[in-house]
Amino acid sequence: MTEDNCPIQVVNLSGQLELDPFDAPVSVKIYIDYKNPGDKAIAAAKFRMRLTDAQAADKGTFQAIDQTYVAGQGQRSQKWKRDFVINPAVCGLKCRVLQVKFEDGSIWNSVKNQEADKQ
Repeated sequence: MTEDNCPIQVVNLSGQLELDPFDAPVSVKIYIDYKNPGDKAIAAAKFRMRLTDAQAADKGTFQAIDQTYVAGQGQRSQKWKRDFVINPAVCGLKCRVLQVKFEDGSIWNSVKNQEADKQ
């Protein structure tokens, strides 16, 4: 993550590829631990997950939503599994927080999400 004002801090991010009998990737499991460093409770968070190759080139992108209450100063762990055709060159994972919805109904949007809305 690169945005200074992001209301979520990703503490840990990892991915595990599942392989078929011929060692081709068939799914990915994503594990994330994140923290709400602020005082406002979070009601939901939307992340962009990007699978990358050794040169950090995009090899597959999807959105992952966590719709769980996270109190101010709280921490959360979540996991997702995605079954789709995975490029065999995948060896890395990137994460960006796209949106955060707070308990009071207000929404924080990342710069990237704001750019997408303008298009």
